[in-house]
Amino acid sequence: MQFVQFVARFHREESGQDMLEYALVLLAVLAAVVSGSGTLSNTIGTELTAIDTKISGLALP
Repeated sequence: MQFVQFVARFHREESGQDMLEYALVLLAVLAAVVSGSGTLSNTIGTELTAIDTKISGLALP
């Protein structure tokens, strides 16, 4: 009977579950930010280079 009580108590214990869920969500968000930041920086760099090329091509009066 002692094992059954242990399993029942373990099943009811949820004090750390919320913290673990928040940590997993935070980890997923951070992974998305890190993976997207490389692509975003490349896109911004490409656009700034295109703008620089257009500005350099303008004739000054």
